[in-house]
Amino acid sequence: MKILNLDASALVPAFRSLGHIVISAGYRQDCDIRIDRPYNALAVYDRACSAGFVPDFAFLCDSGNLPYFHHIEELPCASALYSVDTWCNHWHLPYANAFDTVFAAQKDHAGAIAECGVPTFWLPLFAYSSCISQCGAPRNVPVSFVGNVGHRNNPDRAMFLRNFKSLHPLVLSSGPYPEVYGRSRIVLNQTAFSEINARCFEAMACGAALLTERGDPAMRELFEEGENILPVYVRNDWRGAAAEAARATADPEKLARVARAGQELVLGSHLDRHRAATITAAMESCLQENRVEKRLAELGRRKRLISTAYAMIGMDVTDPALQEHARYFMDLAADYLMISAA
Repeated sequence: MKILNLDASALVPAFRSLGHIVISAGYRQDCDIRIDRPYNALAVYDRACSAGFVPDFAFLCDSGNLPYFHHIEELPCASALYSVDTWCNHWHLPYANAFDTVFAAQKDHAGAIAECGVPTFWLPLFAYSSCISQCGAPRNVPVSFVGNVGHRNNPDRAMFLRNFKSLHPLVLSSGPYPEVYGRSRIVLNQTAFSEINARCFEAMACGAALLTERGDPAMRELFEEGENILPVYVRNDWRGAAAEAARATADPEKLARVARAGQELVLGSHLDRHRAATITAAMESCLQENRVEKRLAELGRRKRLISTAYAMIGMDVTDPALQEHARYFMDLAADYLMISAA
């Protein structure tokens, strides 16, 4: 299939590895079509077509940014959204009406988006196939955590990690994770919203045992405590988490079995190529059902809903330094309302 990838390029290598042809558009340096400002998705589509590339579908992969491609709902090809950070970007729910199909990283958000009337599938996050090759070093790190400690969306993390470290050895770092996870016996996970985040799959793919918090009930559908992940701890209970880490490291054979089972699970079902295969299969069904025609036939209703998403963003941007962004999205919301009423 020919895929026009918008925003994050997280799954572009996986699509290509499966034999699909991809043109990517976004802010990143590795994009085929580079943009440096909000851009009309129709113009990107036309640029791709002018180069002889007529997409079977457009795929917008959420990078946590504001939606800088507009008029996606008018694309003449099939379209899909991978909603990852729905938990902190509630505007994704009305924005989903710009697409024919939506994939949501969290199961409860998939249900909420489906209620908006757009076919929606739960598609959990994943590990990159490329990270596996960096494993194999001696596991001389008892417990590690790699990630942003001071993010405004997760004010509990710094205190949790500091208190855990006061009770049990913990290696903290930020940036690339494969080398650290590849040397770790346990990877500690703490989330922003008790979601099933990428760290779960990344740690397991690298051969470390996952120690994560009790959160999303859907976790039981993916993992089994004591078998392929360690027993979970209550959110922000650093004492309980540290005690579980101590118990696990005191039984190295069992710890190694859990880590090995977790790695086998992820390598068999939860890599980027597995997600890419699921997406393309679903989009083949989308094309067969001709959902594009349905979307284009109800543009007025959809634009009214999408205008709500832009208004939500405009009202939520309160930083004085970002008032130009706020005005941009409020103006876009007004334009969408005007078009939908015409």
